[in-house]
Amino acid sequence: MKMHSVSSLSLKVTRLLLGLLGTFLVGATLVNAEPYIVVSGDLRGEIKPCGCAEEGDMGGLQRRGTALSNWRSEHPDVMYLDLGNNFPEPSAQGKLKLDLIQQALKLLKPVAILPGPYEWNYGQATWDTFLPYLLSNAIDLPWSQVISQEIGGERWEIWGYVTPSLLYQNENDPPNLVPVSDSLIQQWQSQSQPGTKRLLLFRGTSVEADRFLQSGWFDRILVGSTNDDELNQVTTFTTETQLLQMIPTKGQGLYHGFSSSDQLEVRWLRPDTADWESLTPLFTNYDQEVKQLFLSGLKRMQKLQQETQFVGAAVCTTCHTQAHQSWKSSRHSHALATLTRVGKDFDPECLQCHVVGFQQKGFLSNQLTPQLANVQCENCHGSAQEHIKNPLNHPPLEARQSCVNCHVGSHSPSFNLSTYWPKIRHK
Repeated sequence: MKMHSVSSLSLKVTRLLLGLLGTFLVGATLVNAEPYIVVSGDLRGEIKPCGCAEEGDMGGLQRRGTALSNWRSEHPDVMYLDLGNNFPEPSAQGKLKLDLIQQALKLLKPVAILPGPYEWNYGQATWDTFLPYLLSNAIDLPWSQVISQEIGGERWEIWGYVTPSLLYQNENDPPNLVPVSDSLIQQWQSQSQPGTKRLLLFRGTSVEADRFLQSGWFDRILVGSTNDDELNQVTTFTTETQLLQMIPTKGQGLYHGFSSSDQLEVRWLRPDTADWESLTPLFTNYDQEVKQLFLSGLKRMQKLQQETQFVGAAVCTTCHTQAHQSWKSSRHSHALATLTRVGKDFDPECLQCHVVGFQQKGFLSNQLTPQLANVQCENCHGSAQEHIKNPLNHPPLEARQSCVNCHVGSHSPSFNLSTYWPKIRHK
C-alpha cells in the first residue's frame, strides 16, 4: 500500500481548499457582475444596409443582433436599452418594415424602448404591446412609466422622456405628454425606490436636458439622435451643463460599456460583423412580402402603361449616338442588374434609383417594360416624349441637378459631382 507523508497530504488538502475557494470567488464574481449597458436606436427604417456603396455599408438589425449576442456571451449581466425612432416613413412598404422591426426587437429583448416621433407617426395602435415601450411623462396612456431591473447585484430604474414639442397634438384634445417641470421630477421621485440607480432615455431640447441634469437625480442620461446625416455622425448632445452621449443615426452604431464607465464606447456595425442567423427567417419573409407588394402594384400600374411619358434610351440613340455609347460604357447602363444580383429587383425602395420612372407611370418590371430598365437618359434629363415630337422642345431637367436625387447619404457617401460627372459626360 502506497503511503503519503503528512506534508504531502497537507499540500493536497491546501490545493483542494484553494481550488474550492477560487470556484467560490469566480461564482461570486459572476453573481455580482457589474451591469454591461448596450444602447441602440434611431434605426429610422434602415433595417439592412442597401449595399450601394462599400464605404456606406454600416448598420442593420442583423449585425446588431450579432454584436448583442456576443456581448451577452461575454458578460453575464447585459442591460440592453433602445432609444426608439426605429420605424420608417409611413408607406405600404414601411408597414412591412414596421412589422419586421418589432418582431426583431422581440428576439433582441431590450429592457426598455423609448418611442420616438417615428413611432408616433404610425400611431400607438401599431406599437406591439409585448414590447417594453416606456413613457414616463405620459398622461393616461397604457405604457410603462418606469421599468425596474435587478441586474449584477444592482437595482436600476429606467425612465423615459419625450418632449411634447416633437409630436403633433390637437390643441382641442387633452395632452398625451407633459413637459419637464419641477413638479414632474418630484412626482417621479415620489415613485422611485430608495437605493436604486437611475437611467433616463431622453428625446428633447438641451434646455429640458439641463433641467434633468440639474436635478442630480439620474446616474446616466442617454439621448436619441437629432442628426439626419449618416455621413456626418454626431454622437454628443450639447447642453449648458455637460455633453451627453447621443446614439448614432440610422442604426449604424451601438453604445456599450460597463455601468460604472464615465463614457460608453461606440461600436460601428461594419461588414466585419456577421448577420445574426436568428433574424434570417424574418428577413426572408419580409423579402417575400415586398415582392408580393411589388407584384400587386404591377396589376394596378399596367392599366396606366399607355399613359407613360417615358420612351427609353433606345429611342434616343437615333440622334444621340455618341451620348448613347458613353452611357453604355457607364455603370448606369446596368444599374438594374446590380439589384438582380442581390435579389432586390422587386424592392420599390431600391428600384426608384435603378430604373426609369418607377411609380411615375414608367418602369413596371423587367418583363413588362424592359425598355425602361437601368438608369437612362430620362432619369437625368426628364421625359423625352415632347422632345421627340419636336426637337426644339428640350427635355425639362438639368442633368447635373438630378444626380443628388439618388447619390445621397449612405447610398453614395463618396459622391462628388466634380469627380463623378466626367464618368458620364457626353454631348
